[in-house]
Amino acid sequence: MSSREVELLTLEPMDLLAVGHTGPYMSIGDAFYTLAQWLGERQVRTSGGRLVGIYYDDPETVEPAKLRAKAAIHLDPPQDVTVGGPVERVQLRGGKHARLLHAGPYEGLMQAWNWFYGDWLAGSGEQADFAAPSFEVYLNTPEEVAPEALKTELYLPLL
Repeated sequence: MSSREVELLTLEPMDLLAVGHTGPYMSIGDAFYTLAQWLGERQVRTSGGRLVGIYYDDPETVEPAKLRAKAAIHLDPPQDVTVGGPVERVQLRGGKHARLLHAGPYEGLMQAWNWFYGDWLAGSGEQADFAAPSFEVYLNTPEEVAPEALKTELYLPLL
């Protein structure tokens, strides 16, 4: 369950390596697997990196088969990596964002996003920047911790 504490912050632009995904958002794991294989084959050092899920569409208005997303990694420190299919370079814009921490299984993320966009945004006095995608930063993974211990930061771009 999300802590429901939202923090407003200003982000720097974030350069990522990403693999595109079309379909239900809960199936983005396949794209993360493709990204991990690609990085491993090229011996790209990923320690210190952060996994990022980028979400372009509203699942309440777009049918699941047409939802667009990207499975990405932010390498820290940055590395000079030659990209090619299926991996591309993507930059998330910097600027004003709201951040919500979700603690628990990924199955609860939709409820957290619904609260974030519905309840919080409506009462916050802030305006979402719908031209920029929302994204998630995964602070740990199911390979590292039990589902109840997963921590995911949800980022909502603001005007």
